[in-house]
Amino acid sequence: MSDYGFLQDLARDHALLLRDTQKMKHGSANRLANQNGTINQDGRSPEITLTRTQKNVISHAKKQRQVIIQYMSPGIKRHQQNKTIWMSSKSRLVWTLELAVPEITQLANKWVETGFHDVCRPSDLWSRILSSNKTWSEVATDKDPEDAPRKRIKDENIRIMLPSDDGNEYPFKSSIQPKLHQALQEDSGYRRPEELLWLIRVQNMPANKPTFYKIDPLQPLYTQLRYQTVLEFPTIYVYKEAPTTWDGYGVTVQEHCVVTSEADSSEEEQSDSNNEDTNAED
Repeated sequence: MSDYGFLQDLARDHALLLRDTQKMKHGSANRLANQNGTINQDGRSPEITLTRTQKNVISHAKKQRQVIIQYMSPGIKRHQQNKTIWMSSKSRLVWTLELAVPEITQLANKWVETGFHDVCRPSDLWSRILSSNKTWSEVATDKDPEDAPRKRIKDENIRIMLPSDDGNEYPFKSSIQPKLHQALQEDSGYRRPEELLWLIRVQNMPANKPTFYKIDPLQPLYTQLRYQTVLEFPTIYVYKEAPTTWDGYGVTVQEHCVVTSEADSSEEEQSDSNNEDTNAED
């Protein structure tokens, strides 16, 4: 009986060990997915619950702009930077937008803009940033230095006006860093946006097959994002010469947008807040 009892104890301990091992593996996998911001095809992360604003953005982006937006985990910096909304009053996406200039290597070569209406053209944003030296503080000082808000006077971001599709222009505050702004102004090769190569990376491709597609900066942004998948918000890479490698792998540059598989998937449910601007998250 003692031998039988010993074998029973051994079998029980073995079963407990196997169960604990499986729990540890499952927990590690979940943590890794959360750290990497792993996302599903419906725009959700395994660890994320979308807000009403985010659901509304996903729904309208897909139905009215034919673009798939995927959200990352809340702890990921890119997710925290994303302020994209759907503006129902004007039926457009107001994007967070990242611009990168990889050929500039001596300083930080990318920056994130917020409040870019998708009916506007990237070329206008680029050319007006580079042609402007007027900051918000200078605008406030020129207007009324005594009554100007203190916060605005301290704000040294570039202030420009962006043309919209209705013929009007709206104020836009660029977040470009002063040193990068100066470097781009001093390099004559960046002055004409139509002569530059504008690329967006194709999502859901193997890491060893970096693939980009060209966009036309002279067209509204929404026309250049159709049938594409966007990770949180678009990143546009601006080059003078076409890149040949990316992280050590050969680069493929496509002439036209390629439809991704997500574009053919079933539509998202309409959000309860379809008829209201989503300017603030829950």
